[in-house]
Amino acid sequence: MTFIQPSKNKSILNLVLAGMGVILILGTFWVIVAYNQTVSLAHDIAKMKSELDTLGAKNTALNNDLIASLGSDAVTRMAAQGGLVEDKKPQYFELDPKWPIASQ
Repeated sequence: MTFIQPSKNKSILNLVLAGMGVILILGTFWVIVAYNQTVSLAHDIAKMKSELDTLGAKNTALNNDLIASLGSDAVTRMAAQGGLVEDKKPQYFELDPKWPIASQ
């Protein structure tokens, strides 16, 4: 009786196919994980944008309050309380008479 022995190439082919199957499964899981991270990042960006909009609104409100409190009457009143006087022609520094060109 003669037995037909399978060729050795089939075992190598099975090994290559199994390896490709494992790579395919791992690649699929990697794509799923990458997609989930992308979606999570998109949600985080939307949340941060919403917080940024809220901070912008608060900043605008604070600026409006500051401008309202620093109106012309409020500034004059605060200057008077501090003992300050308005100077029409302020002299920030004195000019040296040696340098007449620099004063023009």
